[in-house]
Amino acid sequence: MEGAGRRALPPYAPRGAELEACLACSGPCVEVCAEETGVLRRDDAGRPYLAFEEAGCTFCRACLEACPEGVLREGVERRPLARFWIDASACLAHQGSVCVACVQACPEGAVKLQGMWKPEILTDRCTGCGLCVAPCPVEAVRWSG
Repeated sequence: MEGAGRRALPPYAPRGAELEACLACSGPCVEVCAEETGVLRRDDAGRPYLAFEEAGCTFCRACLEACPEGVLREGVERRPLARFWIDASACLAHQGSVCVACVQACPEGAVKLQGMWKPEILTDRCTGCGLCVAPCPVEAVRWSG
């Protein structure tokens, strides 16, 4: 889903998890994430989600180690966390301006320039960490969770 209400599950949470156990939890996963990148947030009900607009996930495992409820589990590392693409109509580089913010932000080398000015996200290399989202000055990096 794309838009203001979109959510992506934290790493180490099973696909499709409802995160009901998180509702009664104090959120230590979010607290430890704040020390790393701050990408993990809680919605109004208390469920954790990834706020890619602010930061990306480094897969540091701090949230996994802090989870007292067993919601985040060893062996459930989910990559990609979300699907990412570049909206060419919004992208400065696709419009001919010099911008490589998303390319420089990607630790996996999954954002490549096609030709001189056309960044593209290589889905086979993308981990879905979201580190390319916040650096984009025009919000051209789009995603769905």
